[in-house]
Amino acid sequence: MKTQRVTLLVSPEDKRRFKSLAEGRGVTVSEFIRQVVAAYDGNVHSIEDSRELALLTKEIRHELPAMRKSLRTAIAATNRALANIDARRAAR
Repeated sequence: MKTQRVTLLVSPEDKRRFKSLAEGRGVTVSEFIRQVVAAYDGNVHSIEDSRELALLTKEIRHELPAMRKSLRTAIAATNRALANIDARRAAR
């Protein structure tokens, strides 16, 4: 795909915001801008929806390690309980 440069002047605050939103999605600022433009269908709500999804994605990524740890703990407790049940059955 051949590309062309587009220069976009934004305030330092907007640049920081774009960078933060892009990082939250795991993409470059350029890719983020391309995605937002592609998602824009003339309805401002689609941009807001995209922003909300990005925030949700960031929150989920933040919570995943704790969720994984909790699941591992629950699986270990279940395995211990099953082993105890098996041991009791074998002792009968």
